[in-house]
Amino acid sequence: MLSLPDAASIEAALHQPLDSALHLILSERLQQIDAQGLGYLTHIVVIQNGDNEASVIEACGWSPLVHPIDGIRYGHSGFVPYWAWLRDLGDWHELIHPIGNDGFAYVLLIEKGDTAFSAMCKEGLSCDF
Repeated sequence: MLSLPDAASIEAALHQPLDSALHLILSERLQQIDAQGLGYLTHIVVIQNGDNEASVIEACGWSPLVHPIDGIRYGHSGFVPYWAWLRDLGDWHELIHPIGNDGFAYVLLIEKGDTAFSAMCKEGLSCDF
């Protein structure tokens, strides 16, 4: 997993060996962040296959698999996702969760695969919730 809390860390990650699709996504997000002046207001968390929920919670303080208000977990009856934006980026899902009114947001890039994170995104895109 990669935890990239600002533009400088995203830039540094682009100099590491990355999957070509992920490199392209991060490059595009860095350009958008720079253009909008959101360098310190965007925290990107890259969730790869094999990453666990505890490491996601450690990186951002919450889990997209649990609704923060009612505590209902993905996979249980009554689960309602809690994000502002979800889209399919090919080999990755992008989930955006803004915090507060100052422009800060978590951007989760979730690798497609056989994980609860990926399954939740797939269901969310097909409106099965």
